[in-house]
Amino acid sequence: MIGKGRWHIPVTAFVLGGVLVRLSGVPFWLLASIVIGWIFFIRQAWSYIVVLICFCLFGYYYLSPLTPATTKPGPTGLLSATISSDVKETPQTIQMEVTLQDSQEKAMVILFNNQMESGTRPQSWHHGAVCSLEGSREEIDKATNPGQFNYQAFLANQEIYSQIEIEGTDGLSCNDRSLFSYVYEWRNNLMVHVENVLDTQAYPWVAALIFGESKHLKESTIEWFRDFNLSHILAISGLHVGLTIGSLYLLIYRTGLGTIEQARLLVILMLPGYCFLAGAAPSVVRASLMAFLILIFRKIHVRIPITDLLSLVAISLLLLSPGYFTNIGFQFSFLVTMSLIYSLPIIERSPFILVQSAYISLISQLSILPIQLSYFYEFNPLSLFANLFIVPYFSFIVIPLLLFLFCICLTIPEVAYWLSKIIIYPHEKILHTLQNISTPFNIQWIVGELEPLYIVLYLFGFGFMMKKWVEGRLFSTFTAGVIAVCVLLFYSLLPYFSHSGKVTMLDIGQGDCFVVELPYRRGVMIVDAGGPPVFSKDKNKTVEQIIAPYLKSRGIQSIDGIFVSHKDIDHSGSVQAMVETFRVSKLFVSDYYEADEKGVEIVRVRPGDRILIANHSFRVLYPKGDSGNPNDNSLVIWSEIGGLTWLFTGDISTENEEELMESYPGIQADVLKVAHHGSDTSSSEEWVEWLKPRINLISAGRDNRYGHPHGEVTQRLEKYGSLYVTKDHGAVQYTFSGSSGTFSTYLPYNASRE
Repeated sequence: MIGKGRWHIPVTAFVLGGVLVRLSGVPFWLLASIVIGWIFFIRQAWSYIVVLICFCLFGYYYLSPLTPATTKPGPTGLLSATISSDVKETPQTIQMEVTLQDSQEKAMVILFNNQMESGTRPQSWHHGAVCSLEGSREEIDKATNPGQFNYQAFLANQEIYSQIEIEGTDGLSCNDRSLFSYVYEWRNNLMVHVENVLDTQAYPWVAALIFGESKHLKESTIEWFRDFNLSHILAISGLHVGLTIGSLYLLIYRTGLGTIEQARLLVILMLPGYCFLAGAAPSVVRASLMAFLILIFRKIHVRIPITDLLSLVAISLLLLSPGYFTNIGFQFSFLVTMSLIYSLPIIERSPFILVQSAYISLISQLSILPIQLSYFYEFNPLSLFANLFIVPYFSFIVIPLLLFLFCICLTIPEVAYWLSKIIIYPHEKILHTLQNISTPFNIQWIVGELEPLYIVLYLFGFGFMMKKWVEGRLFSTFTAGVIAVCVLLFYSLLPYFSHSGKVTMLDIGQGDCFVVELPYRRGVMIVDAGGPPVFSKDKNKTVEQIIAPYLKSRGIQSIDGIFVSHKDIDHSGSVQAMVETFRVSKLFVSDYYEADEKGVEIVRVRPGDRILIANHSFRVLYPKGDSGNPNDNSLVIWSEIGGLTWLFTGDISTENEEELMESYPGIQADVLKVAHHGSDTSSSEEWVEWLKPRINLISAGRDNRYGHPHGEVTQRLEKYGSLYVTKDHGAVQYTFSGSSGTFSTYLPYNASRE
């Protein structure tokens, strides 16, 4: 019923079922209509239609999102568990996945390194070890802001719904181990050996391109690869696997070390080991498994179309682990590979390698573009040219040299150090030059978080474009390509035609950050930009993980003004990072703010000033004089937004509140940004009774050491209106049109009251 070269059709139906179960509303019915039309369009017989419908329904059921199990926080008592992953060490923690023997549930076990002496990790912690476990079970951190990476959902796709923190090494006592543990240990020992014999500049590249561990590279290097959509080079993929296998195959055969059959057999035997060596990421597993099957089929003289092989590998991996369906590496790997396979007639038409490379770069980028935007919200159009030159450089120069260097590490380690210096010095110079040259071309097109409807429309246009290109109908190809790109262009322009605006109190922990978006994208303002947690060494953490993802998910790349209330790090700590990440027009501060930010115009404001941004007025009320205390020198701003009056109060105290009541007896505030995170040093009874705010907003960190917000303050505020606190509700948004709007919380109301 399903002939050779056609297995991709039922597998596509299976995958579409998994997509449909994640959609609702218009996107669901649009894609469902397309799927039904597609099934009937390609029909061969009614039985074939039934088969495709069954595959689609099976995908709808089997690939449906996993429902998190209910986690009861608190002490676990003594549990029996089996370690079901490699034991991973970071500078801060030791982590491993375990399977609880009584319930067969998975959990993540975490030990913070400050609870153990260096080098005292128990030798019995291995994959497959049977352990006695005792610790404190907690819910895995969820995303609390729009656009933020959802670690809880990420682990849920691996059927991990809770984490258990152990105190010291006594919390996990183990014995026995699995055969896989020896493979993990072999890989770790091999990495240590390579690190010890190579130059310190060379090892990070070997770790990234041979072992699949890019964490040793400089953050600036990783960021450059990310900006130009070159991250796939650092993540071992089919390219690396193909080069490695091809190099090994040619080495054995061309040097006379063995026959073709012997070379083929040796590669088959080595592939599983190489898969583990390279980190066994989805792209590595896909490429290694395909190479393994191709060699096996050739050995037994069975011919199978490459599309069938890819389709069978895809559905096998999905059946084995449905969580792969939402894995970005899996999605990118199969989309690019399938697109390139179908475009082989296009690529083979040109006899010029440079033109073929251009085709490969273009097709690869366009095939994953909507998925990339749904994850990262931005795209550099010039990355097509960057891929055209950087990919061949790494493919034909860097990776082969590093493979050779790796072999020298294993065979002649005494020579490896000097050879690594010879290889890595020109590479670092070339890369440094490329980074300098590319700086003016780092132009990011921030589209925003692409909605499912537009992903479906884009992929439909892209698929039609590829079909016409293969047929050689270039005008239709160009038209379909323009339509596909116009879908993304139209989506990125939607905010400029929208009559609604937003005010968002982001949940940044113990700090303040409000984003004001005016209708028709006339202006974007930020009130305060709190810094990272006190214990964090990463000064840009809050910007990189919360503020920037939110702004980019909204398609925002420029900010008209940032109002900074005062110099405390929980209000100003991320301002410089914001200036470096986005185009910030002006920084508004009081006369008593010690401004040290670079690259932005600093505007001093005083009481009575009216700041006009896109004809929207912000009125400055305070401070009138220098009190000598940063909190008491907080900038206080009043504005009318969406039919409500708003008062942003920084960290003022009750004494400052008294001054404001005396100076502005007629002031009103429907919405109050509660001062000092709900501390009892602010929000006096008189102040609250005088303002009578209908909505009270408090930004405070979970389990913060200050006890914010104070119980008496929250009771006082709730007498007059609704209270929203970020530590309970996550981000809070006011979406308005004209003079009316609604408040919503990112976390469900019930979840905030557990």
